[in-house]
Amino acid sequence: MIGIIGCGASGMLAAITAAREGASVTVFEHNEKPGRKLLATGNGKCNLTNDNQSPENFRGDDREAIGRILNIFTKDDELAFFREIGIITREKRGYRYPHSEQAASVVNALAAEMNRLRVRVIYGADVTGVARDGDSYVISYTCGGAANEARVTSCILACGGPAGERLGESDTGFRILRKLGVAVGRYVPALVPLIAENKHARTVSGVRLEAGVTLSVTERDGAKKEYKERGEIVFTDYGVSGIPVMQLSRFAAVALDRGGRAQITLDFMPEYTTEEVSEEVKRRIADAHFSNRSVEEALEGFVPGKLRYVLLLRAGVDPVKAAAGMTDAEIAAVTTELTAMTMTVTGTRPFANAQVTCGGVPLSEIVPDHCEVKNMPGLFVTGELLDMDGNCGGYNLQWAFATGAIAGRAAAKR
Repeated sequence: MIGIIGCGASGMLAAITAAREGASVTVFEHNEKPGRKLLATGNGKCNLTNDNQSPENFRGDDREAIGRILNIFTKDDELAFFREIGIITREKRGYRYPHSEQAASVVNALAAEMNRLRVRVIYGADVTGVARDGDSYVISYTCGGAANEARVTSCILACGGPAGERLGESDTGFRILRKLGVAVGRYVPALVPLIAENKHARTVSGVRLEAGVTLSVTERDGAKKEYKERGEIVFTDYGVSGIPVMQLSRFAAVALDRGGRAQITLDFMPEYTTEEVSEEVKRRIADAHFSNRSVEEALEGFVPGKLRYVLLLRAGVDPVKAAAGMTDAEIAAVTTELTAMTMTVTGTRPFANAQVTCGGVPLSEIVPDHCEVKNMPGLFVTGELLDMDGNCGGYNLQWAFATGAIAGRAAAKR
């Protein structure tokens, strides 16, 4: 029998793939229903994968191993699998969603296929440990207050990482692996909002706008790197969020975890050069239509009102000052705030607010073609437990499905 810990995206693919190979499969799930985190993905629409499979969308400690895994179970393999079980997809700018645009459709289809294949699922099972016993593994778990054990020939750990704790996620998998002697690297939240220093945070909280985002990190050894994104950002009372910020968050989290520093720079006028913005500010205050207005009024239309007020304060310019009285130094300071507002990043929101986990089991610890732990025959690790975290856009689900399918097939053949 194959035992699978976790009935999420990765675990369900592993169960179905193994059962299709003729294996007897039991899944241990601590929630009362399958796919709880899967139901929340893509704001409930479930972004299954993405047509753009460029390597830079997948990040981790071993890019070669990541590529090998994704070439074994490709995006096309995934789409063909879902079509088999009744899920056709809808494409939006390369993003692939179920045509119903409901994550529930995906979970229901996967659950129905497991049921058809007679996969046994034990819900409310809290796995407390996994022990190796000769050529088999013993899974210890509690269910309904009673302690139980199950002996399996292969064990697939597909229980995800701690990201999304409010959805029932935890670090159970990492704790089990450590007790088995498997190396687990440091892990931090990823695809998560950033906490940043901003004394005007409450004033601008809730403001949304398009911006260019640059994250500058300085490692403890002094090495510096920059990462860039662009899109809609959201100011919060603790810092800043939005997809471009979340895309970059893993780099800030890793640097801070290593004792480094991080800074975020926001360009609210990414379509223009700094010189063009400066010239437009000068034109405004010199124009007869604006010269008799306050600075704040003269800069109407550059950015939303609350943010405009805060940028002027940051630039050291009195918002009610007459526009015609602005000095060259003040124009330069306002231009800088419009095109390069900087904030020191002090942390990330907790795992409960993160979409994925960055870090975990190094890919050097597994055989990529099987997702099997080296020197531990019959022990497989999938999905978020492995050191790979992808961009927003279906990449993390693609990884979960791929590693689950690979592990399920390999366990069944074993």
